[in-house]
Amino acid sequence: MAQRELPKPDPETARGPVFKVLGPLEVWDGERRINPGGVRQRHVLATLLTHADKVVPVTRLIRAVWDEDAPSTAGNQVRKMIWNLRRRLPDTVRILTEPPGYRLVLSEGQLDSRAFEILLRRAAAAVAEERTEAAVEHLAAALRLWRGRALSGLSGSVVASGGRDLDERRLVATERLIDLRLLRGEARALVPDLYSLVAAHPLHEGLRERLMLALYRMGRRADALQVMAQGRAELVELGIEPGTGLCRLQERILNDDPALTLPEPEPGPEPEPEHTPPPGPAAHGSAAGEGHGSLPYDLADFTGRRAELDVLLGLGAAVTDHAPTIVTLTGMPGVGKTALAVHAAHRLAAAFPDGCLHLDLQGLAPYGGPPTLAEALRHLLLTLGTPTAQIPDDLDGRLVAWRRAVAGRRVLMILDGVVDAAAVRPLLPGTGGCLVLVTSRTVIGHLDGAVPIQLGPLTEEEGIDLLGRVIGAHRIDDAAAARDLATVCGRLPLALRIIGTRLNSRPARSLAHAARQMRRHDLRLRELTLADRSVAVGIGQCYRRLSPAQQRMLLALGAAPADRLDEGTAARLAGVSEAEAQDALEGLVDACLLQPLPEPSGYALPELVRSFVVQEAAEPGPAPVPLPILLTARPRPTDSVALAARDRSLSTG
Repeated sequence: MAQRELPKPDPETARGPVFKVLGPLEVWDGERRINPGGVRQRHVLATLLTHADKVVPVTRLIRAVWDEDAPSTAGNQVRKMIWNLRRRLPDTVRILTEPPGYRLVLSEGQLDSRAFEILLRRAAAAVAEERTEAAVEHLAAALRLWRGRALSGLSGSVVASGGRDLDERRLVATERLIDLRLLRGEARALVPDLYSLVAAHPLHEGLRERLMLALYRMGRRADALQVMAQGRAELVELGIEPGTGLCRLQERILNDDPALTLPEPEPGPEPEPEHTPPPGPAAHGSAAGEGHGSLPYDLADFTGRRAELDVLLGLGAAVTDHAPTIVTLTGMPGVGKTALAVHAAHRLAAAFPDGCLHLDLQGLAPYGGPPTLAEALRHLLLTLGTPTAQIPDDLDGRLVAWRRAVAGRRVLMILDGVVDAAAVRPLLPGTGGCLVLVTSRTVIGHLDGAVPIQLGPLTEEEGIDLLGRVIGAHRIDDAAAARDLATVCGRLPLALRIIGTRLNSRPARSLAHAARQMRRHDLRLRELTLADRSVAVGIGQCYRRLSPAQQRMLLALGAAPADRLDEGTAARLAGVSEAEAQDALEGLVDACLLQPLPEPSGYALPELVRSFVVQEAAEPGPAPVPLPILLTARPRPTDSVALAARDRSLSTG
């Protein structure tokens, strides 16, 4: 497609000098390149540029130049550097003295990183309006502004941090462009660039997924699987397994999932590019739809949950401008809470044109701790299209910026893996027009006005249907064996998907044999572990969050009747009073590890939880260490982009 060069900051189109940070720092005045001075003055200028039109404190400029080794005269030296910059730069450049520091004032077109952000917003708006060609053009123009790594050649923690933020935005834009071109059937043209990107970012699983998909669409199935093998080797060196997205794509490639196939476009006349005005100041809401890309992919074989889905769609259609609509989805690990939330979000996306956001709070993630509140807010602001330089450094500032950014917009949010209500409240929009879906493995209380939806196992029919979709309906030749297998899997979507994947890798293995294996408690949870997906891990993480009294009660229930138990039976098994038993049992219900029955004081222990209890009792270990509380305000050197790097399994809770 012949692409028109969009207006961008350069000596010919900008009013006044042009500052370039998308590569080595450069300053141009027409055809004349300006030398801003020595290395220290370049660090000062780079810091002012990454915070253009904002006051930069003198203390931050001092850190930008000397880090932690500033001399006693640092303040005076910074003031002299500012004086030298004013002298070297044209008179039209204004560096204002505003306590407690300085502010560099720029007009439209003078900074390449601003033009980059404007083009990204235009691309997002084009995607929301289904103008794919225009979106591709905007993204390609944005990426053409880059000349290398942002602010390359300059060091120091302050400047390096600003450069990293810009580099991450570039990578996000690259991924968006690749996704759009894959949708247009350009897999063959993308493969060389994708190989180069994966080589440059070997631990970036999203790029590796895109390369695998492009190779598969070219008919290079073995090469796609080799890319997966290489990625696994890279990650194993760090002591981790590939994430859900890579593993799921590998399964779909092994199964020749027809949904992965997209034909190459038919040759024909190239469409004329749409006329778009030059980038200008962004109006409120100009980033409409920019957050849509943060949703995980929807499952092509999503099964069941008809009643719950109807409730969610009805709530989404009835959202008003008076207050946000909040829904909590709770259930035991593997019951499919995230899958339902994501499926509903994709169905409702058109009703929320200002963004559909997914934030994985990792409350029960096996790797690393949960994000801090400041990190979560930064991720949400970036996803809504807020430029990095406009995101405050302090927590209070980010809270205000988040409320302003979402005010008056129609936004759908998925807050995934929440542990307690107190952690969620600061992230809730302050105005109406928004739908918030909260998923949790524990019953979330104290969210006033929230609509609770408790997910139980699939029905018998839905369980068999899902198993057939995973392994192929032709293999469900023995209805009784399929029913037995679904039952021993607890009719949990995660368990059914894992056992289905195992059956796909063993075509000669019968459903009846798989069901016999699964009836043994010592084999059941081993069979329900595959790569980074594990029923036992999910239950174990919930178990470690219990109080000691609740843990002792759960271990005692391993000898309870399979169909029903009451408070008296639980009290005798645990050796406690009925009042203590009642408190512990209700705590287990809130943790979604015990099912309340319709009759009073009746409970049932899910068989997969019983298998965990039997295994835990047989292999006692040290006292569990409490997991960290979600979204604490502690400082932690976590890259904020990592908040979106690992998608949660769509088939788990």
